[in-house]
Amino acid sequence: MPLSFAKKEKEVIERLLALSKKTVEASVTLKEFFTCYFEERCDEAQDYFRSIKRIEHEADELRRGIISDIYKGLFLPDMREVIHSLTESVDKIVNKCESVSKIIDYQHPKVPDELKEKLIGQLECAVNAAESFVKAVEKLFDNLDEVQHYVVEVERFEHEEDVLEEELLRAIFGKDTPLAEKMQLKELVINIGDIVDRTEDASDILEVLLLKLAY
Repeated sequence: MPLSFAKKEKEVIERLLALSKKTVEASVTLKEFFTCYFEERCDEAQDYFRSIKRIEHEADELRRGIISDIYKGLFLPDMREVIHSLTESVDKIVNKCESVSKIIDYQHPKVPDELKEKLIGQLECAVNAAESFVKAVEKLFDNLDEVQHYVVEVERFEHEEDVLEEELLRAIFGKDTPLAEKMQLKELVINIGDIVDRTEDASDILEVLLLKLAY
């Protein structure tokens, strides 16, 4: 059953959903950026890099607007604090996407061909987790009964990414390459994993909000 909110609260909810959708936009763009980088399509890669920076800026604007509005008397106080935490948590997902894109753009790491598919797999987990998270946010203010299904999906994609991350790290440190290159690749793999971890963190906060709305 849809919940009832005042007009101004509905506007904040719409912006929160728009902010959540930035996680999908950022992770999809990041995946395309990596694909161009691996295929040495430099001009296109730069376009994607600039797009990620734009998405991050737009997410920041949404975050500031949401936080400003909720402290103007909208929502109940305990709910207001959770929405604030959720907003910050969602923004951190987009920020991490930008951080990962900078590793590629600034450092130009040399990624062995045999690792590229698994790195793209990590990014696919990030996209899938973000898509499930957005569906959970949509259902939170539309049909509470369906939220948990998408929260569980986020957890599943986070687990899938964990498996890929471990496989990649084992492969990296099993290679006969200089330690500096291994550490650079390790940083890349762990930072991609952090995108999915942050999505799960946001999903956990969403569960708290779910409990407050349900009871």
